[in-house]
Amino acid sequence: MNRQPVVLVVDDELRSQEALRRTLEEEAQVITASSADEARRHLEREFVDVILCDQRMPGTDGVTFLKEARDRWPDAVRIIISGYADAEDIIAGVNDAGIYQYLMKPWHPDNLLASVRNAARLRRLQQDDHDLATELRTAMPVLATRVEARREVVRRRFDWGALVRAAGSPLDA
Repeated sequence: MNRQPVVLVVDDELRSQEALRRTLEEEAQVITASSADEARRHLEREFVDVILCDQRMPGTDGVTFLKEARDRWPDAVRIIISGYADAEDIIAGVNDAGIYQYLMKPWHPDNLLASVRNAARLRRLQQDDHDLATELRTAMPVLATRVEARREVVRRRFDWGALVRAAGSPLDA
């Protein structure tokens, strides 16, 4: 069963929060926060797949907050949304905060939905990769034990201990 992704919208403007919520709510569980402090409290309590954060907010700006989010909640995919095309913000967002995408205001609902869908898909793929790696690490000792047990059965069945090897045989031990 596929659960809806959880998207944390961080924006100090209530109208922006509501517009983002209305656009995303059919495809995601949306949580809103009006500040970085409020967003931290949500992240400490709830699992979040995607963080959609405004760049210019009073107090902590978006890049600074997402840099902290990268360190503390690295699994969440981070997206900045801004009405300003400041190259320094974009570069800092990519380099320092590891943002997935930088969206410009005013945004188009279809573009926003596509970006959030792709971010959620990336998050699911990262989780699947992590799960498979964990499964492989735990399965390897079990599989090695099974292979050795089967080798022992074959050795006994065909009486490998009774085989006589010629001198210089590559299997001569």
